[in-house]
Amino acid sequence: MLDKVVFFLHVIRAGSLSEAAKQYGISASAASRWINELEESMGVSLIKRTTRKISPTQAGQRLYDRFNQINNQINDIFDEVQNLSHEDRGTIRVASTPLYAKHYLATIIGEYVQLHPEVNFVVLETAFDVDHTHDVDFAIRANATYRGLQDKDSLLVKRTLLKEPLMACCSPEYITKFGEPVVPSDLQNHLCLYAATLVGGNKWIFEDDGDYSAAEIPQTVEADDSEILKNIALAGGGIAYLPYCLIRHELTHGKLQPVLSDYVSSQFEINLYFKPRRHMPTRCANFKQYLLKRTAEIDLQQKQGTMPTNGKPLTQLA
Repeated sequence: MLDKVVFFLHVIRAGSLSEAAKQYGISASAASRWINELEESMGVSLIKRTTRKISPTQAGQRLYDRFNQINNQINDIFDEVQNLSHEDRGTIRVASTPLYAKHYLATIIGEYVQLHPEVNFVVLETAFDVDHTHDVDFAIRANATYRGLQDKDSLLVKRTLLKEPLMACCSPEYITKFGEPVVPSDLQNHLCLYAATLVGGNKWIFEDDGDYSAAEIPQTVEADDSEILKNIALAGGGIAYLPYCLIRHELTHGKLQPVLSDYVSSQFEINLYFKPRRHMPTRCANFKQYLLKRTAEIDLQQKQGTMPTNGKPLTQLA
């Protein structure tokens, strides 16, 4: 019964039986059966099913609210007990923006499991926020920031892994055909490429001598992978706002060229998020320190050009 209630929490957070089943490691048929058995044992309907989403009934919401608090306390107790061993063992769950996962995290985890073979990893590649408090130990996300921007209030601890300037750019062929924007407001009349969940979204911020301009971007192409946006820009499809590390090679060889370069652009950040814990498990505390150290080392090696990767820099992030 307890397993079924915990699974019910996953269903409400995910808003989907199939997604919750994937997270929990059971089949879709078992997921449906578990919810039916839980409802039968409690004698009340817990979820409302529609073609688009699952949502809780009044009884389901009450069960979620009350048991969610208890489940958090149980997890804290498990962490505290496991930490008494001072050993690196158990599972670490990480949600990461995709290209960081491929070009940094994969290397770091590969090294770490050799050093600590009793630690297991579950990696979720996603550009979207996750229910950090319950589903993962660490989340690695991309953000666009500028001077004076206030972070949203959050209960999570934030550590910055990487910083890069953002740059508006397009192909020379695009400028030949459509002209070049002179001020940020000119972008309203251009084809623009953006990632709603990543760098800048559809509002790009530029600074000129302390004055900020927010350019609202018309929707031409939206994608949640900056590398896709870069490739569309290379094909002449529009102006993209991308981290410099991603387009350094193309700028050097004239395949892309910067626009609005008289303005100071926003910064592209990769940040690590985790919840504050009085007793962070040893496996998580040790991996966090290793992740921070190795990310800085790999980034430095890339900037110094001492870490070749088949012609593609590891700092291709999104």
